[in-house]
Amino acid sequence: MVTVLLSVQQKYILDTLRKLGCVRADQLHALVRGKFQHQNFEISETRMAAMLRQLRSGLIDFHMEGSFVYLARDQPNAARLEAIDIMLELSEGAPQDFTVKVDTPRLLRFALDREKLKLFSVAMLSHVSEPQQLQRERSERIVWISDIGTPPEGLTLPPKHFFAARQADGSHRFYGSNGP
Repeated sequence: MVTVLLSVQQKYILDTLRKLGCVRADQLHALVRGKFQHQNFEISETRMAAMLRQLRSGLIDFHMEGSFVYLARDQPNAARLEAIDIMLELSEGAPQDFTVKVDTPRLLRFALDREKLKLFSVAMLSHVSEPQQLQRERSERIVWISDIGTPPEGLTLPPKHFFAARQADGSHRFYGSNGP
């Protein structure tokens, strides 16, 4: 048995993969860079690539395939990958915490800690008949996405619900509800 000594950053990478499953390398890089940005430790593309190569050569269940990074049997999930993109956009790459262990139609839940903790969930519109029926926590904001990337005709959202429309460049335009 070989003992693998991991850096703090590599431990964070593994923890992130355990939480999110399969991610794109650019998403993982953004999360690692965001996590360690205040510690005077720059996570350059070269440094990130070296850490990933070390993990791949030292851990049997660590995989890199094309642009995807994952552990064991995790596979790409387009909706979850989009939810991660939204989390990265809204948190500027530095969410306070995140989890995918959520109830359907939610895909991902994350927290932002700026001046006040804010909770967000990204949910799939095709998994519910009426977005108004989704129960949310008092401080939670729901960001809806759809398979086609655009809101269905006539979509009406309750307060603190938003729709994230996918743009051609991969970013999102957010449309909010009217109300408190």
